[in-house]
Amino acid sequence: MRCGESLRLLQALRGIAEGRGGGVELHGDPGSGKTRLLSLLMAAAEDQGVRVLDGRCQPTEQDAFGVFTRALGDLMTPQALARLAPVHAELLRTHLCVHRDRVVPPPPSLPLSRAVHALLADAAGEGLLLVLDDFHRADPKALELADHLVRRPLGAPVLVVIAQRSRQADPSLLGALAYGAEQGRVTRVALGPIDPEQAARLLNVRPDTGWLRSAYQESQGNILDLLVLGEAAPLRPSLTADLVTGPLAPLAAELESLGPVERLVAECAAALGDRFTREELADVCELPFDQVCAAVSGLVRLDILRPLPHSATRFGFRQPVLRALTHERTDRCRRLQAHRRALAVLNRRAAPAAERAVHIELSTGAFTPEDLETLALAGKETTLSAPEDAIRWLLLALRGLVPGDRSPGRLLGLIPPLARAFQAAGRLDDEASLHLLAHDAGVRPDEARYAVIRVCVLVECLHGRFAEADALLRTELARVGSAADKDLLARLTVFRGILSSLCNDGELSTHASAALRLARTGGRATTLAGALSLHALAELTAGRTAGALAAYDAAVRQLDKLPDSELRLYTEYFALLGTCALALGRPQEAESRYTRGLAVSAGHHPDAMLPALYGGLAEAQLRQGRLESALRSAGEAADLAGHLGADRLRAYAMAQEALAVTYREPPGSSRASARTEEALRALHHWNDSWHSLAVLTIAESLLLQGSQERCLDLLLDQGAPDFGTLSPPRRARAYELLTLASASSGARAAIWAERASRVMEDCPLPHSRAYALLARGHVLSQRHDWTAAITAYRQAERLFGSTQLRLQSLRAAVRTAEAASSGRRLEEARDLWSAARELADHWHMPLFAQPPSGGFPEGPQEDDRTSTPASPAEQDAGLTSLTRRELEVARLVGTGRRTREVAETLRVSPRTIEVHLARIYRKLEIGSRAELAGLMAVRISTDARRSRY
Repeated sequence: MRCGESLRLLQALRGIAEGRGGGVELHGDPGSGKTRLLSLLMAAAEDQGVRVLDGRCQPTEQDAFGVFTRALGDLMTPQALARLAPVHAELLRTHLCVHRDRVVPPPPSLPLSRAVHALLADAAGEGLLLVLDDFHRADPKALELADHLVRRPLGAPVLVVIAQRSRQADPSLLGALAYGAEQGRVTRVALGPIDPEQAARLLNVRPDTGWLRSAYQESQGNILDLLVLGEAAPLRPSLTADLVTGPLAPLAAELESLGPVERLVAECAAALGDRFTREELADVCELPFDQVCAAVSGLVRLDILRPLPHSATRFGFRQPVLRALTHERTDRCRRLQAHRRALAVLNRRAAPAAERAVHIELSTGAFTPEDLETLALAGKETTLSAPEDAIRWLLLALRGLVPGDRSPGRLLGLIPPLARAFQAAGRLDDEASLHLLAHDAGVRPDEARYAVIRVCVLVECLHGRFAEADALLRTELARVGSAADKDLLARLTVFRGILSSLCNDGELSTHASAALRLARTGGRATTLAGALSLHALAELTAGRTAGALAAYDAAVRQLDKLPDSELRLYTEYFALLGTCALALGRPQEAESRYTRGLAVSAGHHPDAMLPALYGGLAEAQLRQGRLESALRSAGEAADLAGHLGADRLRAYAMAQEALAVTYREPPGSSRASARTEEALRALHHWNDSWHSLAVLTIAESLLLQGSQERCLDLLLDQGAPDFGTLSPPRRARAYELLTLASASSGARAAIWAERASRVMEDCPLPHSRAYALLARGHVLSQRHDWTAAITAYRQAERLFGSTQLRLQSLRAAVRTAEAASSGRRLEEARDLWSAARELADHWHMPLFAQPPSGGFPEGPQEDDRTSTPASPAEQDAGLTSLTRRELEVARLVGTGRRTREVAETLRVSPRTIEVHLARIYRKLEIGSRAELAGLMAVRISTDARRSRY
């Protein structure tokens, strides 16, 4: 360390052996290593047989020549003084002797300097080294004496070394040393900052040690600062008693020498931070501005404070450790008050949150809501740059929330930065992380680390940082090892499968098979349920429907056997099962899975899975036509995802809200359009399952709003033609939307319908077939093959109805009515539309409150105007209120025919017959088929008698 500087000092020392003397100036900032180098130099001199004299100026020097008295005291023996001229001996005895009378006024400097010259020349012998340390504190008289020593050669092998701090040294001393350097009699050795490699050697660590870089930047290469920082590395140092009484003792002595006002200003400056102005100091000190100005000037002269570079108004401490020492030695009560006043100053300055968080942390234990917001923001901003600070501030924010403020959203917002900070700091086994990220209680010790890893992986996935999540899982799997607990390996592998399903990396089947194998050989019941759920999703994604159904049913049975208390750390398994149920066309079952997952999470620290569970619940409710419930669930998902920073999931939830509002509003609704545009703005070019689902949902909204071209552009831009991130049933839905969007322009509609048919062949689930039939109906309608189109639409409607996908069933019913109208089958179109409108009214979907084309007759009066007038024979028996079609239905039912037989006779759907029957019962004020049959029997008998006449 300091090899170059040490070599120059040793070269000057070698001059003594050659009979030469001279001078050396050693200067540098406090803590730069001056005293250490002087110790090495004096040790080398003693090894060479050179006599060593040393003196050090004290911070509160009372004696003008005290440093020389201490340095030359051993030379002034009676024998030595006797060898000198009497005048020189008397001067030395009177003014430099340890036992002299201190009230004697100091003599002129020139006679005394000659006496010192004579003393040194007499004692030189084989060589003499005189070391004067901390000479920047010397009295002016001592400075004059040193000036003569430097300017006048001794003519003897005497080396004078003066160590000082240039910033605090008197200009006369600096001038004398500069003059000596110009004359070649003084060697100047400057101690600047050491470089990073030297810092690593000083602290005995590798140059690539993680904390070394930040420590070097904070210390600015100062040796003392580095040593103090290294004492507590890699954590932020705390100034222990050993540090204060050891390496920092000289700095503590400097502070003790300050006057009361200067001490107060220095303490308030330490509370303010790394930079401050005189005005800010005056506010914190609560002193008059002029008094603070004078104190700052004094502290600058003492090199306690320094003006900041490129600033005429801002100041800072000369080194971080000095500020920390000043802060540590301040009275606790005064320190708390100073920090609270400093916080007010920084709030006015609009300082960064991290700068203000320091004062909040150090000023009080009872936080205001504004304090908690600042702590949370500071923690989020410093997650990676200062993870230890971030952890501390986020924990304070989390603990500071009163029970009334501990909403899931506010708490969830603190989970991602906490998880990242614990990862960045390498503290995944830390007690605080286990306590907070592992839901506080109910976690077995052997599960604790997994609980933390789970939260970290979920956070990375929800933020779309799939590579980081995968790296974390790989690291953990490597740490566990292949011979470890099979259950833990299985759980981690399930997570890798979930990650694959989200980012579509093609590894889902591999991970699902591995997880299932591990779970069956050594996994717990909960792990087996998760592995089966993942296996079901993998089978479904690969198009193996039978295997998916078997695995799904097995997973449901396994999960249903487990109590909620054992599933708190596994709510992602409910999301897996819910996803499978939706893909299998079982929205009611999906809703039950998501609802149970939310119930398991209730009453504990917020689970990072909450927004995903609410999003799945919203999808299940939406597909069942429960729009009000879906809106609430989607709103909750969007809110929680926003707090969590899960932008992809938030965009999906906003798309669900837009679709629900579109169905709930009448055609042309500005509210539905605004919601859809808002969801579109939330989309980005992501590549994951949530994004693809959001695109499909928004595309459906655009189609319902009549924006076919925008729907087509969105689908083609964001996922088509492969839709690789979607399971086969959802892919069929995507191709159906593409077919409908393309049908109006004639562009590639048949191609998209063909792709939907291929999906149906690969994945023969009822709703996959329904989407393919719906797409086929769109193509047939485009070709004006109305009869075939109606057949395809009716089949799709029945299949959707069988899976309780009510939204799609209603869409198919409306398309059927439109095809009948376009094919000029007006009577059938009217009946079909009436049935569809009845469903829309029942499910509160004003979007279908009136025919899209305006061509369907509406209401009993309109029905009467468009139907053939009833004959006189049909005007009695209470049947006058029935339309012709309703009379036909009533007559056929009256003969005892079943609904399906009546529908085949009239060439309409059974649902249409059921709608007609409901209207007949209402108009005739009857309640059953039996009453209708009796009424129609009377009507038939009357007709028969009339026909005989």
